[in-house]
Amino acid sequence: MLDPIPSLLPTTVIGSYSLPKWLEAVRELQTQGRLSDDELEEAHDNAVKACLKDQEQAGVDIVTDGELRRETMVYFFNRHIRGFRLYGPLKAIGTLDLSIRMPDPVVETKVARGGMPLVRHWQFAQAHSAKLVKVCVTGPHMLAKRAWNEVYASDRELVFDLATILNAELRDLAHAGCRFIQVDEPVWVGYPEEVKAWAVEAFNRTVEDVDAKITLHVCYGNYQRARLFPGTYRDLFPALLGAHASQLVLEFAVDDLAQFDDIVGLFPKTLELGLGVVDVKTDDLETPEGVAARLRRAIARISPDRLYVTPDCGLKYTRREVAFAKLKAMVEGARIVRGELTGQR
Repeated sequence: MLDPIPSLLPTTVIGSYSLPKWLEAVRELQTQGRLSDDELEEAHDNAVKACLKDQEQAGVDIVTDGELRRETMVYFFNRHIRGFRLYGPLKAIGTLDLSIRMPDPVVETKVARGGMPLVRHWQFAQAHSAKLVKVCVTGPHMLAKRAWNEVYASDRELVFDLATILNAELRDLAHAGCRFIQVDEPVWVGYPEEVKAWAVEAFNRTVEDVDAKITLHVCYGNYQRARLFPGTYRDLFPALLGAHASQLVLEFAVDDLAQFDDIVGLFPKTLELGLGVVDVKTDDLETPEGVAARLRRAIARISPDRLYVTPDCGLKYTRREVAFAKLKAMVEGARIVRGELTGQR
């Protein structure tokens, strides 16, 4: 039996959690042949257990495995989709600072489904947590933009093939019992014309017939805690509202909810919002009262029964003690406002 989720202001995370330096060292030892695959798997298991424990102790209602089995949110999927060659030429990963580059994979043949272990990874995490475990997947548009396309006539064709592959994976997840799935498209703010023309359609193909709660996360990028794309959320409307998701999860704390104020009036009354109230791009610690103040400001504009409480983005690049403290402040801030709403302070 899983712990119940509050009906008002449930808390969750975006996906990734603080990446331990020791885990990076273990991966390097395995690459050098000094540790076996089984020993690396044991290290991943231990890292995931510690991540789940941190989230539970912080009081988070809906948790993840911290994406700690994934080298990056891109490479993990490249490894398990046929057609990619890893570590191609360096490529800028955003458009604000072209010096921020990574060796992106190369699409050498038409992509095809491989042996992606999403179900097994979710089953492990759920077996080791009393909380509902959410699975996060990198969306097809992000995967295409972080690749060198040497096969397809257009990025659009590549994106739709990737969407078909991911759809099969998500349907398997749902069939296995996963009830909460988040699709991450952190590049959308950088490509508003593609979002309006066809990227939302590709997202809908990704989640078609997936029997689970579907959320869509959009941000400004967060590599090494730097913003990667210009633009605003407003640039994506009204196309963004065509996504077949019950919830949009957006980054707001970094600019103290200025973007929220700008777009909240565009939201239909049936759509949930994952409200970013914790800034992951700084070590400055939020206080519970500061989080509560942001939530009060939000519920003045949107019904609290449509709000989930989240950090702005993943916590991969945040030191563990800082990440944990931010989650505790987020949870306590939500608890304060939940008590005010229910009269149970």
